Amino acid sequence: MTESRQKWLVLLTSLTLTALLAGAFGGAWIAERTSRENLQNADFLRQQLDRVDAESNGKRTGPAPALIRVSSAERKTVQPESSIIGRLIEVRKVTVSSEVTGKIVEMPIEVGASVVANQTVLARVDDIWPRLAVDRMRAQAESIEAQLQYLQVELQRSEQLSERAAITDSELEARRTAVKESQARLAEAQAGLEEEGERILRSTILAPFDGIVVEKLAELGGHLSAGTPIVEIVSRGQVDARLMVPESAINRIYLGQSLSILVDPLGEEFEGTVVSATPYGPSASRTFPVRVRLDDQEGRLKIGMSVTARIAVGPPREALVVSRDAVLVRPDEATVWVTQSLGDSEITAEPVPVAITARMRDLYAIEPETDKGREQLTEGTTVVIEGAERLTPGQPVRIVTNARR
Repeated sequence: MTESRQKWLVLLTSLTLTALLAGAFGGAWIAERTSRENLQNADFLRQQLDRVDAESNGKRTGPAPALIRVSSAERKTVQPESSIIGRLIEVRKVTVSSEVTGKIVEMPIEVGASVVANQTVLARVDDIWPRLAVDRMRAQAESIEAQLQYLQVELQRSEQLSERAAITDSELEARRTAVKESQARLAEAQAGLEEEGERILRSTILAPFDGIVVEKLAELGGHLSAGTPIVEIVSRGQVDARLMVPESAINRIYLGQSLSILVDPLGEEFEGTVVSATPYGPSASRTFPVRVRLDDQEGRLKIGMSVTARIAVGPPREALVVSRDAVLVRPDEATVWVTQSLGDSEITAEPVPVAITARMRDLYAIEPETDKGREQLTEGTTVVIEGAERLTPGQPVRIVTNARR
């Protein structure tokens, strides 16, 4: 092949490839432009939607039915309540102090230990000095008693002599006085013996009531004086829930009243009895301290746990009520979703704006805010209590539980 023919073939090949690339780019540009024009063409889009509807064989489109649980709105007598926050406190708390002076020679308890009234030893104080004092006073008492016996014999003899006028009246009176003085000294010695004996008994310090040691204020080997604190004890068996009740509700609290107390950390409610309602509320918050006595549930209720009580703050009245789960509360509004039957077993849900007029533990008293809402939400209306957060107005729903109060 000649050199000129080779050049001709190379040129022809180059022109062919250039033409192919130009055609490809041109086709892509035309296709993109046509697609953009079609997306802006309403007739084209309508034709495409009609084709999709035809291919779906008339099947319904839109959101699928949502699964919900429901209950019914009721009209009943309710009493507005308010949540009162408080905490558990001890029924009794005491700082046990020493009544004697001396060194601690035994202290078997630690913080957290359970103690039994008049049985558990909190501490023992060295009693060597009162024991020595007892020995000394016992010897003194024996000496005085012996002297008294002698004086009494002498008095009897003097009285016999006085009858025969053998001694003067002044001598007889002096011997009577000596007997009385000895009797007084003997009584004083015996009182001293009892005092030192009591000091020996009180050198063993016992728990004053059943409780728990919450703080140690002295240690083994320490020196105590009368009045020196040793331990702090709180009672067990019962605890008090201390509530600060507002002035609007304090007159609805009375002694002996039964109140339900929710212990927040446990998530359980316990029945208690009002044992104190102090009629003194000088604080700016205008609240009054109330104590509700509870059983400590075998130690499950701990001092300091937070509690919540619901206190009536208004008179009973009749109102439309729903489960508290039926009310979706948002910062700007509260809504209740109601169900509507459209026939052919189709059920939809619609929102109804409401105002909450009273709050109870499990129920809310409500009032629809619009005329349409008052028509939709009446006594017996089925309301959504679970699944409302995912609903849109008019959305089909399917009830999985017919009633849940």
